Order: sequence, then C-alpha cells, then structure tokens
Amino acid sequence: MRISDEQERRTSFSKILMELAKSQELLKDNKAKSRIYKELENIYYKCNKDNFRHFYSDIFAILTIIDGDSELGSLDVLAQNIAAIKAGYSPLNKDKNDNIIDISKEINKLYDHTNLDIARINYTKTMTNNTISEIQKCKNLISELQTKIKDEEKRNNKVEADLKKNQSDMQKQYITILGIFASIVIAFTGAIAFSSSVLNNIHKSSCYKIGVISLIIGIVFFNLVWCLLDFIRSINGEIERKWVYWIAINVIFFLGIVAIAISFRLNLF
Repeated sequence: MRISDEQERRTSFSKILMELAKSQELLKDNKAKSRIYKELENIYYKCNKDNFRHFYSDIFAILTIIDGDSELGSLDVLAQNIAAIKAGYSPLNKDKNDNIIDISKEINKLYDHTNLDIARINYTKTMTNNTISEIQKCKNLISELQTKIKDEEKRNNKVEADLKKNQSDMQKQYITILGIFASIVIAFTGAIAFSSSVLNNIHKSSCYKIGVISLIIGIVFFNLVWCLLDFIRSINGEIERKWVYWIAINVIFFLGIVAIAISFRLNLF
C-alpha cells in the first residue's frame, strides 16, 4: 500500500507540474490558485507521518519533456508560476486532527529544485548551440577545402584519366582478340583430338554407341565454345546472353541421346 500511495503522489506531482507550465494566467484566477494549493497539500502532506518528498528525477524528467515540446508549455512559465506559488502560499487548511497543514518547506524545495534544473537545462542548451555552431563552421571550412582539393585533383588527373581509359580499352581489345583465337584453337583442337580418338575405334562399336558418342562429342564441343565466347563477352561488358539458343541446342542433343536409348531398348536397328 505504501508503494501504491507513493506512486499515486508522484503521478499527481507530474500532472500539476505539466499544468503549471502551460499558462501564465492560471494563478491569476483565485479559484484555480486555491485548487493548486489544495492539490499540492494533498500531494505533500501526510497526517501523523513525514511529508512526501518529491523525486528530483521526476522534476528533471518533466522539465525535459516540456522543453522538448513547445505545445506542452514553457519552462519559463513553469518557473514564474512556481515562484508565484512560493510567494503566495500560506498555511490555512486543517487536517482531520484539526492540525494546520503546512507544506511551506516542501514548496521552497520545489522552487529551488525546479529553478536549479531549469538553469541547468538552459545552460546545457546554450553550450550545445555554441558547440553546434562551431562544428558547423568547421564543417563549412572542411567542405570548402575538400571542394578546392577535388577541383585541383580533377584538373591534374584529367589527362591521366584519359590515358588510363585508352590503355584499358586497348587491353580489352587485345584480350578479346587473343581470346577469340585461343577459343578457336582450344575448341577445335580439343574437340578434334577427342573425336579422333573415339572415331578411330568406330568399327569396334555398335551404331547405338556411335550415335551416343557422337552426340556427347557435340555437347562437349558446343558448350566449350559457348563458355569461351561467353567469357569474352563478359570481359567486354556485354552481359546480354541468348540463353534460348543454348538451351534449345542442348535439348536437341539430349533428346537425340534419349532417342538412341529408346531405339536400343526396343532393338529398332
């Protein structure tokens, strides 16, 4: 129960600070002023017990929220209203034991703690703004220096960049030419060597084996040439591939192998 009562008082305390931050006209109305005094007495005063002590962290949290959103009020307005409460408060009400309710000490602490935190927040904001201003000046100076350096580098490196580009283009052309000849030589010599070693022994095999081997040679030869030409395309930045032709030709080869396998199975030849 003690924790529940304390939390309830802290919640009421936060609400009244938020209300005091909204309007300078609040305490000019006598009814509103009396209500505020009564609410503060309900928060702080405990009959036959030590009075409630507000949490310093609650004050700082509320001030931070108010300072971050102008629609919630103003720290200056809050400081003025708390100063008015401190100046105008006098113990009048009584508790159930007919004792005078006096929270002057608590209000003085509230005034002191609130103004201390408001001063701290304003000082921090001033220092932050000054720091941001100096940082922005440094950023502007760095940006100007970087711009000058980049302009100078562009002027100095323009000719060098052109030479490098021409050199790179020439290298690509050389690689392309060499790659074409290499692909032709490797493809034909490899395929012919492979096919020659196989076809030399054709008379020793059946027509089914000859057909399957011929189709396998065709697949190897076609895909080898395709891969070599595809590599040359990638060097020159040509990324478009006509995969439909590659798929169609390979499918034809595989269908031929399947057809021969079926013929062998059915003993058609």
